Amino acid sequence: MGSYRIQSGDTLSKIAQRNHTSVDALMKANPSIKDANKIFAGKTLNIPGSKDEFVDGPGGKTGGQSTGGTQGTQGTQGTQAAGPVPEGQVGDWIKQALSELQKAGVDTSKINPQDIATIIQHESSGNPNAQNNWDSNAAKGTPSIGLMQTIQPTFDSYKLPGHDNIRNPVDNIIAGVRYAIARYGSVSNVPGIKAVHSGGAYVGY
Repeated sequence: MGSYRIQSGDTLSKIAQRNHTSVDALMKANPSIKDANKIFAGKTLNIPGSKDEFVDGPGGKTGGQSTGGTQGTQGTQGTQAAGPVPEGQVGDWIKQALSELQKAGVDTSKINPQDIATIIQHESSGNPNAQNNWDSNAAKGTPSIGLMQTIQPTFDSYKLPGHDNIRNPVDNIIAGVRYAIARYGSVSNVPGIKAVHSGGAYVGY
C-alpha cells in the first residue's frame, strides 16, 4: 500500500503532482533517491499523502462520532498504551482509536502509539482523504484509502461495528491496527516499523 511503480517518462515532479504531495516529501519517503532528476522505470516508490495535514494542533475532530464494537483480540481492560501518544491532531485520532479498541477488548498496553503515527506519516502524511490511484491495488479497483492506506476489502474485514467509514480517521486507524495485529502479531512487527527502528527506510505494509 502507498506505493507506485515508476513508468517510462515519469518524473518525481509529475508523480508528486498526481499524488498531491511534493518532490521533497517523495525523497524523504524514498531515501535511496539521492538526485531528484534521476529515477528509473520499474522501480517502486513509497507514496506519502498530503504533507501539510500531519499535525494540525490539539483537539482535532474525527470527522464523525463513532461507537465501539464487541469484536477484537481479548485483552486487559483499563490498560494504557505502550509509550506516549504523539502531539497534534493525528495524536488525538490515535488516542480515540486506542480507546475504542480497548472498549472492544483489544489489549492496548502493547500497542505503541508512536509506531501507529510512523505508519500514518509514511502512508498518508496524516491526510484522512489520501487515496492512491496508481498502484497495483488501484489497478484492481481497490485503491488504498485513508490515514493508514487500507483497501476497502481489508477495511471491511478489520473494522469494528459502528466504525464503518474508511475515510474517518479513527475508523481507519482501528481497521489498520487490527489488520497489523492479525497479520504481523503487533503494530511494532510491521516490516516498515521494524526497518525504521533498525535505521533503515520505511516500507509499505
